[in-house]
Amino acid sequence: MESMTDNETVAMLDSNPSEGIRQMINSYSSMVYTIVCSKLGNVLSSDDIEEFVSFVFSRIYERRKEIDLSRGSLKGYISTVAKRMSIDEYRRLNSRVKTTPITDEIAETATDHQNIQYEIERSFDEKALVEALGRLDKTDRTIILWRYYFNKTSAQIAVEMNSSDAAVRKRLSRALEKLRLLLSEKNT
Repeated sequence: MESMTDNETVAMLDSNPSEGIRQMINSYSSMVYTIVCSKLGNVLSSDDIEEFVSFVFSRIYERRKEIDLSRGSLKGYISTVAKRMSIDEYRRLNSRVKTTPITDEIAETATDHQNIQYEIERSFDEKALVEALGRLDKTDRTIILWRYYFNKTSAQIAVEMNSSDAAVRKRLSRALEKLRLLLSEKNT
């Protein structure tokens, strides 16, 4: 199929939405994926990044009437939307990480409940926490974010990961221990 001009693609979003979106995704998905990864790759799993890329394209479709090609190309518009949405999501995730309360489950995984709670509350600002999360492997980071950011239970996470509840709880316990060690390294 011959590639469409920006004007044709934007017009198709109204006349044949599924074809217009398909054309946009075929032309620009790798660019959007790259932008999202550069902004959110340290805080989201690859599945979450792919979902966020889809969200970017759905937002562009919702706001298709705002696309003004006299101000620039469709590529420029899409990249700007992807960057802004990614930055907003990063800020939202950071503010959420910063205010997530210490739960009993975190405290139970540490051998010294008082010490870990004190150390986390006292010395680990949001930047250090985000950096430490970024140093974990994707599965550990994903489990921690799903549990404490998205408030999913270990049973819900197990379903998402095609795993058992016990395996998720064990992985979460180990991931929290790794996170604790990374954060204590940062403090020394």
